[in-house]
Amino acid sequence: MFKKIKESRIYENIVDQVFEAILIGDLKPADKLPSENELVKIFGVSRVTVREAIRYLEQLGVLEVRQGSMGGAFVKEVDLGDIAAQMGNVLRMANVTFLHMAEARAVLEQMILGKLVHPDRTKEWVKKLLECVDRAEDHFRKKEHRERIRANFQFHGLIAELTGNPIVILMHKIIVDLSMVFFENVKPSTSMIMKTLEDHRHIAELLEQGKTQEAADICAEHIREVSGRIVDKSKTQSFLRSKIGREDPE
Repeated sequence: MFKKIKESRIYENIVDQVFEAILIGDLKPADKLPSENELVKIFGVSRVTVREAIRYLEQLGVLEVRQGSMGGAFVKEVDLGDIAAQMGNVLRMANVTFLHMAEARAVLEQMILGKLVHPDRTKEWVKKLLECVDRAEDHFRKKEHRERIRANFQFHGLIAELTGNPIVILMHKIIVDLSMVFFENVKPSTSMIMKTLEDHRHIAELLEQGKTQEAADICAEHIREVSGRIVDKSKTQSFLRSKIGREDPE
């Protein structure tokens, strides 16, 4: 798995090799690295260099160092939520608009349903998808705006989880987390809410029938349509708020 180091960037080379072992699956979450003495022999470096590499990997959140007789350096389980939050902060500083995110999500979910999952696998998830729709509908009746939005986004999150691919799930989560704030700050019409519930049920029913490509196309169209209407609604509401704000008090 590892090989001796001959280059001058010694501790960085160890870090690169550990990352490579994780990427190709030789090291998995909760796996324990060889002991410090063993790593010294494996890499052909000093104890100080090994410790420096382990300390750096620990700072990056890749390894967890435990003390005691059962201790050592263990590969950490990646928290996709933390990573999504960090990358989301980076995107907020870039020239990324809500419609950029909506288009990316439409393309991503269309690809997932149309290309990345087998029809038989989607049928297993139909019950979960419909449960999200039921929850959203219940929150709508109770006038629980944010809870309804979160149930709707959970529906789309399940679509990403269908792949079982952490990269796809992470990409989708970053977009969803950034988009959700926008949805929470806009008050949609009743017809918009009902259309979303209807579209979600339709997508789930198509998946149950094994019509993944049709579900994929409708899902993408739904995301683009809803996002466009949300932007229009946001502009209208912002205009009204600005007009009200400029009015002199009676």
